[in-house]
Amino acid sequence: MPPVFFDPSGKRWYRILAGLIVLLCVAAGAVSWILPRALDQTWEQPLNQDIGYPEDLLDSGNPEAIPVVGELTDYAFVRMTLVERTDGRTVLKDPYSDQVFRVLTAAEADDVGDSPYALERFGRPAEGQLMLTFDDGPDGIFTPEILDVLESEGVPATFFNTGTAVVENPDVFRRTIEEGHMVGNHTMTHLADWEDPGLQHREELIGTDRTMRSVGNYGTRLFRFPEGNPELKPLALLQAQQLGYLHVNMDLDTWDWKYGPDETVPLPELDGKGHIAVMHAGGTDRTATVAMLRKFIAEAKTQGYTFTTLAPILPDGYLPTTQVEPEVADDATAFTVVAATVMPGVVNGWLYWFWTGSLVVLSVLCVVLALYAHRRRQRRQWRAFPDEELPLVTVVLPVFNEEPVVSRTLDALRTSDYPALEVVAVDDGSTDGTLRILQDYARDWPQLKVLTQENGGKSVASNQGILIARGEIVITLDGDTLFEPDTIRMLARHFYDHDGTRPVGAVAGQVKVGNRRNLLTMWQSLEYLCGICINRMASGVAGAISVAPGACTAWRRTALQQAGGYSHDTLAEDMDLTLSIQRLGYAVVQENEAVAWTEAPMKVRSLTKQRVRWTYGNLQALRKHSEMILNPKYGALGMAALPYNLVSFLIHLVFLPLVLVLVALSLLSGDWGHFAVIVLVGATVQAIFCLIAMYMVKESPLHLLIVPLYRFIFEPLRAYVIYASLIQVLKGRVVGWYKPERTNSVIDVAAQERSRSAAL
Repeated sequence: MPPVFFDPSGKRWYRILAGLIVLLCVAAGAVSWILPRALDQTWEQPLNQDIGYPEDLLDSGNPEAIPVVGELTDYAFVRMTLVERTDGRTVLKDPYSDQVFRVLTAAEADDVGDSPYALERFGRPAEGQLMLTFDDGPDGIFTPEILDVLESEGVPATFFNTGTAVVENPDVFRRTIEEGHMVGNHTMTHLADWEDPGLQHREELIGTDRTMRSVGNYGTRLFRFPEGNPELKPLALLQAQQLGYLHVNMDLDTWDWKYGPDETVPLPELDGKGHIAVMHAGGTDRTATVAMLRKFIAEAKTQGYTFTTLAPILPDGYLPTTQVEPEVADDATAFTVVAATVMPGVVNGWLYWFWTGSLVVLSVLCVVLALYAHRRRQRRQWRAFPDEELPLVTVVLPVFNEEPVVSRTLDALRTSDYPALEVVAVDDGSTDGTLRILQDYARDWPQLKVLTQENGGKSVASNQGILIARGEIVITLDGDTLFEPDTIRMLARHFYDHDGTRPVGAVAGQVKVGNRRNLLTMWQSLEYLCGICINRMASGVAGAISVAPGACTAWRRTALQQAGGYSHDTLAEDMDLTLSIQRLGYAVVQENEAVAWTEAPMKVRSLTKQRVRWTYGNLQALRKHSEMILNPKYGALGMAALPYNLVSFLIHLVFLPLVLVLVALSLLSGDWGHFAVIVLVGATVQAIFCLIAMYMVKESPLHLLIVPLYRFIFEPLRAYVIYASLIQVLKGRVVGWYKPERTNSVIDVAAQERSRSAAL
């Protein structure tokens, strides 16, 4: 049977690349077609539409001393105008059309002098007329409260909305329109810096306009600078007019933005004149604004004021329209804004709560189950059997070029206190002195049998040993693994003294890192400790162990025979075999007192290769045994453990890039809150795991030193492993067995542990 995911044609990867290239070309074509249209202004102007015209116009005069004409106070609108002198008259003209706004009085003409342009203030509400305006909305909480007040009082108003807020709260935006209020443009992101207007500033207005057209079929030429002061932004004002927009001023500032939610906003003083009042409908907590608004409306009505939108004083052609048919560019703009501003927050929030919630819930569940299992094991009374009644155990040791370490592995096996023991060592075509060492040991140790074969891989070598095994129980280990003297006895007892309802098919031991020589191996030691002592113990209680490690596991020989031994079509042959045995109805249990010391990779390159192989092999096993997933026949294994493994991989595969981008953006913007919480939660959970694992197996407290660094090593490693494994799946090539470099660096931790336990 070919390996899972194997592509015999060798063309899958090239087809995928070709498909990606086609998709990229289509996307690039769509963007190249839509983008120029999205950047086009929505209100056509007949003259002077070169993007550099506003700056050229200002340079033709003195921008530091722009003459101002029109209303001195209480004016509604501000615009830049051309000054033309013909037939003894001085007139103000629209820079972007042939429209003449008005003729200047003699006094105004004298004030303007020879300037080629002037700033005009014009328009004012009628006496006793109050025009309420609200900036910074729509907000999902406070804008509806403001709308409720306006509706109950029968008061219309004008809202200046930001584009990002429109896409965040589209229903509130549409409600504003439906209830008869007027809406203006307050830029896309509440841009306050207009010192050097350019393309971004154009798009702040155009993008907001297109977004409102898409979301609410609403077109408006009205706009207001965030923080106001249009007279101080002549270039930006000219640019906005070039795009067809009219700036709306205000003359009555409530200063509500200065007050917190628990403070009282003083009521503005009214003098009977017409006014445009400004308040804020979003941006922060506007509780104080809502409270002030009720009182303000009541006071204004008492003084005889009437309320209206800006409609009565708007120049011709500037009344917003509510029947705009959105173009593709409008919808594309709105979609882009949603994707850039709303979706990251939604996804970030969802992932934040999913990550923290699932981590906490699953961690608590695992800890409870692990402690329950530990307590149950402590209370269990194992029956004593005479040595002559113990079943024969066969230890199968597949080796390939293990010359540096195999002697120590055999020495450790010879110290075993289990009497009924045979060892079958299978040399898989080693090219070093491994076979010679095995044969030398066999001469002095009758219990050791040595087989040799052409190089065929670990699974083939293991199966050769299983075929000639005489024991009812078969134990597998790796060539660099050191068993403690009682490990075999601890594993074997589950088969002849079992108290469960299902026959035991496999017993997983506890693998510990024996070469804790640097940060990387210390980290792996902590990972093994928490993963085995907590997670696998918890899974064992639920009957949901998905992997019994080949480095230290005992198998029922009849179960191995029924399952066909180790398969050759996955790299995670231990997971594959574990699932196969459980599909046959056997139980798989965990035994923490069966300890094996192994050599962990000491270099980043070796570690990443190992983890890519593990992850790729696990994906192969999940695919091979996919019918077990969500199958109630297999209990918690099928309904929880396997689906979680798959979903966890897919979620990280899809969202990991976005998470990294969001974290980077949050840190760059100074928002350390979510990141700090995630780090704190992760470290806390890891510390709890570590403490409980240390308590359960009496491990070294030095593991606590690695806890603060755990996620900073684990997350980048997981990111690399996930995508490297996916590439292997897509390529569909045969991935060979990766054998790490043996350094013979496992210290005699077993002796140290025994001494420490004796001292305790």
